[in-house]
Amino acid sequence: MQIQLHPASGRREVLTFSLGESGQRVLIAAAAILVALFVSLWVTVPRVVAGRLREGEERLFARDLETRRADWVRASELSRSLRQRALDAGDLVNRIAFLYALPVGQWPRVLNSDRGFLAAEEPDRVASGLELYLRGLERARAMIADRERDDPDLPRRAPAVVPIRDAMFEPSAFFGPRNSPWTGEEEFFLGVDFAAPSGSAVVATGAGTVVFAGTVRRAMAGWFWRLGNVVVLSHGKSGATVYGHLGRIDVRRGQRVARGERLGSVGATGWAISPQLHYECWRSEGERLRPTDPLFSTLDRRLGRRPVSLEQMEATSAPGPLDPIPGIQVSAVQAAGHEPPAARAPRHRARKRRI
Repeated sequence: MQIQLHPASGRREVLTFSLGESGQRVLIAAAAILVALFVSLWVTVPRVVAGRLREGEERLFARDLETRRADWVRASELSRSLRQRALDAGDLVNRIAFLYALPVGQWPRVLNSDRGFLAAEEPDRVASGLELYLRGLERARAMIADRERDDPDLPRRAPAVVPIRDAMFEPSAFFGPRNSPWTGEEEFFLGVDFAAPSGSAVVATGAGTVVFAGTVRRAMAGWFWRLGNVVVLSHGKSGATVYGHLGRIDVRRGQRVARGERLGSVGATGWAISPQLHYECWRSEGERLRPTDPLFSTLDRRLGRRPVSLEQMEATSAPGPLDPIPGIQVSAVQAAGHEPPAARAPRHRARKRRI
């Protein structure tokens, strides 16, 4: 094989190379290697470049996905926090409405927990429900303010706190039907029992007048004699409260007390085998007094009970017939509308006993 190289200028000599069989084989092999190398680069380089680009896109996508997940988690936590705060506020205004005897028909229905306006936990659904719920809260606040404006003494008078101060306590018996631990028979428990250390201070849950302080005679007022040492407060139009099993009584009949003022101490008198306080809350319902769940009236503690609506609280009451409350053995109209003066005390006064 002969190879000639012709220069661009005609004045220069033509270069001639001669290859034998071995040179031709080397040239062919070199050409094949160059072709293979070119083909390899043509195939692999785009793949490597594309892979690098794809890896970069995947990293960006993963980073964006992680950011979005973190944003969703923060939004979910914030929506749950706002939802819980709204439900707590709704529970509080429902209890205040119950204490103030606001009409159920005019109360915002959106605050009824059974309607499920804030039942969902997804941020978008919580946001849509919160708008309606907040409107209901604002309407409820206005109704409560109007009620307090019409009756300025109501916030001071309404029994609204736990009756035990500066001591640990635990509810041990709840309002409602049960089998009596003493007789084994079915009965309706009219209050709540708080287990607490002996001697713990028992305080008035609202401002009122002491209408009974002492032990109840068995023939006087039904089952109240089982409560041992008893104090009964009249809260005027806000009803009456009963405090039983007291170890000590520190007030006298006819005395006016403020919310938080000491009435006596936790004891184990009457049908009590360990230190406890029996507490009842009787509400004015038209021309009568009826007991209701005292835990509805504790604004300072929820005590583990789930939130309930105003409708549910209004519908919760003890069935009749009911024994008369010691110290409030007057007509239903008088008991519901006025603080009983001394002349309205029962004919047979129970002897006051201090322990």
